[in-house]
Amino acid sequence: MSKLKNKNEQEGFNPYAIDKLANVKPGVKIGFMKFWFSGAAFFVTFTALSINTYDILDRFVLLVLILTIAVEFISNKVIIWMNNDKQPTLKYLPFHLKRSSIWSLIASLVYVIILVIVIYYFIELMMLIGVPSVGMLMFGFDNKGIDPITFGLVYWFMDWIWITVKQFILIKIKK
Repeated sequence: MSKLKNKNEQEGFNPYAIDKLANVKPGVKIGFMKFWFSGAAFFVTFTALSINTYDILDRFVLLVLILTIAVEFISNKVIIWMNNDKQPTLKYLPFHLKRSSIWSLIASLVYVIILVIVIYYFIELMMLIGVPSVGMLMFGFDNKGIDPITFGLVYWFMDWIWITVKQFILIKIKK
């Protein structure tokens, strides 16, 4: 008990010490949030909607709209709220614009359209060369197609590439 007390006195009082998520790095939390939103949006649009009612193009439009709303009004807001001096998180934003402007919403829409198109062709290429999706591994190779987990993982990977390239360009511009 005395060791714990001395440790708290040395490091200072942390009101969030009880919270187990306080020890998780912000990049992991943000990455999981992006994976979860993209997988959930894919699940809602491609798995939960009736096949007979909605065309594939309608589903892609709905996917883009849901992901745009999730990126603009949830993901970006959480990233901004998580930003502090100890753990800066603004580098995880897909773009840097004034958040209350219409340009931010349009930029989110363009960002999501680009990502969905790249993800679609990337997954089609992977399946063409024989790389199975997570759903194929879980439910058998008879279920050839994409699933929410695969879409979420590829979305997270493409978003990571986007942010890495953005950071590289910002560093080159500042020099």
